[in-house]
Amino acid sequence: MTFFESRIGPDEIRSYLHSHGWMLIAQSPLAQIWKNGSTGDAEVMVPMHAGASDFTKRLRILLSDLVYSEQRDQKAIEADIASIFLDVTNLRAAHSSLIDDSIPLQAGYELFTSAQKLVVASAAATIRRQGHFRNLPLRARDHAKGVRLGHTKRGSYIVPILSQARAPELVYEAQQQHIDIDVEETLFDRRVTATMSRALDVLSSLVSGSRVPTHSEIGDAVGEGVSRELCRAVEGVIKSEAVEELDVSFNWSKVASPPAGSVPAVKFSRESEPLVAIVSDHLLHSPKVAEHVIFGVITELKRRPGDSTGRVGVETLLGGRRKIVWMDLGDESYHLALRCHDRGVPIVARGVLNNAPGRIAVMDVSEFGPDVSLFSQSQFDHN
Repeated sequence: MTFFESRIGPDEIRSYLHSHGWMLIAQSPLAQIWKNGSTGDAEVMVPMHAGASDFTKRLRILLSDLVYSEQRDQKAIEADIASIFLDVTNLRAAHSSLIDDSIPLQAGYELFTSAQKLVVASAAATIRRQGHFRNLPLRARDHAKGVRLGHTKRGSYIVPILSQARAPELVYEAQQQHIDIDVEETLFDRRVTATMSRALDVLSSLVSGSRVPTHSEIGDAVGEGVSRELCRAVEGVIKSEAVEELDVSFNWSKVASPPAGSVPAVKFSRESEPLVAIVSDHLLHSPKVAEHVIFGVITELKRRPGDSTGRVGVETLLGGRRKIVWMDLGDESYHLALRCHDRGVPIVARGVLNNAPGRIAVMDVSEFGPDVSLFSQSQFDHN
């Protein structure tokens, strides 16, 4: 069994076929028959029991049929099926003088180290937004232990970061009263990758020219997930003489919509390293201001006629346990909260959190809206 085949089961196959326009036309406990919805002239059989003695044989027949139908390389199809439930972040170190897709040992070490730093920094920013984490949240460090690296790929030198993804429309429902702890833990992976994508895009914009970013611009970037730790991860790669450019691309899982506003790739040239260092140094010495980020579902809505604000209760995970966080929202945000509640759309809120032991948790909100790391804006608008 090949590397990719070992990671392919019935769920991966069916999700791949569905996302590529195939239609289920017949099934039994042992197998399913799918038809190409685009051409209508091809059918494939999906074996339904991964533990069966002939599963590998049936899988290879299926892959051969897909190669013929889609006119694509088998390895590419295998890789797409195996990663159907994964968000893949590719870190690419580019240099014109790289030999046989190799880079010097020290540059390779920095690239792998930066991968770990990017994940931890992004996980930390998914929990709290602050310019410098003197003490990284334990959950951010633990999260990095569960993220995996794929095989390096050809094309300069590419290191893939693999994160789990799942379709949120399958786990949230209208007027939901409680969150599922296991589901929320799983969705944290996608939220971290979405934070990484947005933060790197904002940082890239800050350092893409020759102008030094203003203090105000750097402060605003913190609200988007930029931190000193993120800057240091980027610096670690582009300061190397063996690397001319760091290219980070995002291949989002086909089972969940790409986060709203996400970009396919960001780039950092070696020439941008001095500006990245300036941003990093500013974040180190700026006042320590932290805002918490919470994700959850709206379970309580309270507003009296004539009031300018409404009281909203959001059930979220705090310390691994369900807890209601209360917040007062203005008219526009309250109506947005009402729409999210009625449509079963999870929300994200950022602000100062007061979660004293034994007390009601409250948040002074600076930003509120649907969790667009899971749903695209168009999905929400047309929901």
